[in-house]
Amino acid sequence: MRSLALTVWILCLGASALEAKDCGDFPTGQNPSPQELSAEIAICSARHDVPTEVIKAVGWQESGLQQWRPDGTFVYNTTDCGLGMMQLTGDTAKQFDLEQLKRDWRYNLDAGVQVLAQKWRRAVRQQNTPADPEARKVLENWYYAIAFYYGAKDEDYLKKIYGHLKTRPGTLQQILAGPLEVSLPSEVIAGFSFGDRFQAFLGNRFEDKDGRPHAGVTHPGSFGDPRTQAALDALLEKAQRAADRGKVRAALKYLTRIAEVDYDSDHKRRADALAQTLVDAAEATFAEAQRHYDLGELTQALTLLRKVGRDFKDHPLGERAQDRIKAYKAGQ
Repeated sequence: MRSLALTVWILCLGASALEAKDCGDFPTGQNPSPQELSAEIAICSARHDVPTEVIKAVGWQESGLQQWRPDGTFVYNTTDCGLGMMQLTGDTAKQFDLEQLKRDWRYNLDAGVQVLAQKWRRAVRQQNTPADPEARKVLENWYYAIAFYYGAKDEDYLKKIYGHLKTRPGTLQQILAGPLEVSLPSEVIAGFSFGDRFQAFLGNRFEDKDGRPHAGVTHPGSFGDPRTQAALDALLEKAQRAADRGKVRAALKYLTRIAEVDYDSDHKRRADALAQTLVDAAEATFAEAQRHYDLGELTQALTLLRKVGRDFKDHPLGERAQDRIKAYKAGQ
């Protein structure tokens, strides 16, 4: 990855043919609104467990959080083919569909967030960053993951990222709730060198590589949109409670509302699993109705099918139940 601030774009446009790479054909397009962008960042944050603040600041540094320039032309770096909003390059970009990285800003953003999550795991493997799951929640602990995103071996890139969180240039003014002054470990830990292990804790405390404590301001990261998360929690709880009470129609209503939220979190996976349980139960009821029908027990068969019809009203299974009722009655 390479950062692509506005000044770099101008330089890139003036690069000679000898310096430029052939990066293929590029689509034209229009960038999302700040509101659309912020909502999609929340989705990617929840999906990959990366703080929204990190995504926003890295995206701003890489491209100004743009997939296309104001004239509709694609944002890319002519020297290394950094692509679009998150400026993925080389083997990192090849993990993904290169054409989709160009044409789909959501895909590009999500790919970049995946890479940030990969860099976190790399920092943990290398023991630069602690494996403690709680560490992910503190912005200061994303120090090495952010540096590795750029391939940095010092704090220069980090100072730019943290600077964006403090000054909130451009779009960040609209999508960051307020300025943040993220602490660098070099400012807190005497004698710290890039590559040293450290951990930051909520409550304004750091520990150095030897476990010694140091006082330094720390900040919690935000993951997804808290209000949406809370609303999905409530809907899932209501759906489960309705299903447990046999109120299938009510459960499906709550599950449908979860599905309508453009938020790919664990809530949707859990909702899908619960919905599948209800569908499986309906299929078992169809089989039971068929058994009764085969035994000549039409009343029992129709009773079962009518329940499915009520439970799954306005659903394909409800229509199937009505069709089966008609067929059974016609064949009696």
